[in-house]
Amino acid sequence: MKQKGFATIFGLCLILVVALTVKGIQEAEANHAREVFNFELEQALQSAAESGIIEAAELVRGQTFSKGTIFTTTKTFKNGEQTINITVEVKGERGKIYLCPVERTSEIVREDIDLLGAGVYLMSRATIEDSIFGEDIYRRAYAYVLDAADTKIIFMELPTRYENYVIKND
Repeated sequence: MKQKGFATIFGLCLILVVALTVKGIQEAEANHAREVFNFELEQALQSAAESGIIEAAELVRGQTFSKGTIFTTTKTFKNGEQTINITVEVKGERGKIYLCPVERTSEIVREDIDLLGAGVYLMSRATIEDSIFGEDIYRRAYAYVLDAADTKIIFMELPTRYENYVIKND
């Protein structure tokens, strides 16, 4: 009699362990799926910001553009059954663009400013409003286009400790 009770309790404990293991695997897979979706969303935002720069560069190249918003547009990102609207706003400013290498040695900071030329500095921001996270999320892209006829769009990442880009309106 006592052996049947022990086998029943052992069997129930074994079923509980298996159920908890299955639930843990299910939650881990759900977390992985959310991570993949978040990565895809961030990549779509970054791509939208960079494509906004490319479109704006084509609009301002060779024109007498001074400062302000170049354009605002909405792009669509589709992931499976879910469609997300991404708002892209691109602003620009015309001026002389300088490359400033900065060397840091102890407390002394030396800046040698090299003029790259006159051009347009472009700033793009791709935003999803009221996303699945309950708040706005965005990605930015920065680039400049020199006024020379054969120049390409030069994208800028965050400045390293050796490079800073400066635009001056003289």
